[in-house]
Amino acid sequence: MSAPAPFTRPPGWYRSGAGQRSTPPEVSKGMADPAWTIVSRIAAGLLLYTGLGWLISRWVGHTPVLMAIGAMVGLGLSMTFVILSLHRDGSKAGAGDSGK
Repeated sequence: MSAPAPFTRPPGWYRSGAGQRSTPPEVSKGMADPAWTIVSRIAAGLLLYTGLGWLISRWVGHTPVLMAIGAMVGLGLSMTFVILSLHRDGSKAGAGDSGK
């Protein structure tokens, strides 16, 4: 009785394909810029209004609730600005396509 043949995996089965580009570099750069803009707007709004809430809580009397309220307001405002800017960019792109 002999042992079964060892299983051999095809070469490269473990690779994720990260080295292979499915899109040209120009397109991927165009997609990366809005992504960084969105992340930075959300982070800036969250940090700014959390800091503002912390300053107001120190001024009024240290209540951490104001810091949490500031964080929620900052997150809400930054998400609103992101959605409005995406809507504005989408309407610009749609207006350019209608002329064809």
